[in-house]
Amino acid sequence: MQEKQAKVGIIGGGLAGIYTAYLLAQNKISFELIEAKPILGGRIYGEETHVSAYKMDLGPSWIFPHQQEIQTLVTELGLRLIEQNTAGDAVFQRNAHEPPQQISGVAPPPMYRIFGGTTKLIDSLANRINQKCSYVSTTVTSLRSDGKYWHLGLQRNTLAGNFDDLSQSDPSRKSSRLGSASYEHIVIATPPRVIAHLLKSGETTSVNANGFLSALASKFEQTPTWMAAQAKFAVTYDQPFWRDRGLSGQAFSQVGPLGEIHDASFEDSEGNSVFALFGFVGIPFAHRQHASGEQMKTACLAQLSAIFGSQANKYTQTYYKDWGTDNFTATNLDQKQASAHPHIDLAFEQAELQQLKLHLATSEFSEHDAGYMEGAILAATRSVKNILSSVS
Repeated sequence: MQEKQAKVGIIGGGLAGIYTAYLLAQNKISFELIEAKPILGGRIYGEETHVSAYKMDLGPSWIFPHQQEIQTLVTELGLRLIEQNTAGDAVFQRNAHEPPQQISGVAPPPMYRIFGGTTKLIDSLANRINQKCSYVSTTVTSLRSDGKYWHLGLQRNTLAGNFDDLSQSDPSRKSSRLGSASYEHIVIATPPRVIAHLLKSGETTSVNANGFLSALASKFEQTPTWMAAQAKFAVTYDQPFWRDRGLSGQAFSQVGPLGEIHDASFEDSEGNSVFALFGFVGIPFAHRQHASGEQMKTACLAQLSAIFGSQANKYTQTYYKDWGTDNFTATNLDQKQASAHPHIDLAFEQAELQQLKLHLATSEFSEHDAGYMEGAILAATRSVKNILSSVS
């Protein structure tokens, strides 16, 4: 990518960034989407199952009834929602020295998942924007404004490994200078603490606004990224054996390593099925970082066996994703602090942000449902409205 001038540069190719691109394309506003990872999606990530149409969600998956914007988008893209299975009893594991307790009548409020996996949402949006305007494996190294344009320094990430190599401090990770790009508007669609690192690095400058950007970075640094240091485990089976026992697949544990467990199955009318359980690891990053992924999988399977019986060991595939090791999602602060819902009030800064043509589209910047997929849609929509108001 050599020096060029699209109207809008979008930093971050997760849901917020891709949806921003989608809205800009609908309004015929030129843009370029820059993503550091080799694939789009950001915190939305899934891995293949034995049914090609279904991916196992290892990032966010739930949509709640009140979240109307994301539901509207799902319908607009020709996707569909399925209700989270909660039929049956839940299980409570109090300690390792007594049998888990089966509990009835604890079904939560309705929750929904995208049929086939949340990555369907990313793929559908990506297919509706010009692929030539998307740059993956590309890192922003500097961000400078001359008062009229924002100029970005860019590096290409080349890998001698897999997806996780890029987001971890791996010696196989290499970078090469790519060039620069210039835009009238910049949309930030990365976690606040990640962009704070760039803003505080000395590689971000703006005519007459350096003090403002520094203060903004400090504010971002205090904003937690929702679920940033979370780890997720999933496992598939030939049959949903827990349902045969009248269980929903939902379990809560004070033992661990999984604190919560839920049904993650997909079924269709043609007989294609993926029967699965998934769980959120309840062990803080500081305590689990010394365990390997395989060790964590083994511990999770042992827990499932204790809760659901020996059939839990007759699995077909296991999955494990530790977001705490993903440097494009979690910072040192996220790794050290307990997960918390973000809240950041930018009312005071909004006028200067608009003057700088700097827009914040990440879910954590949403006034409602911050951290959720709904928040990403709301924040991206607001950013595009602000851009359109300045170019109309």
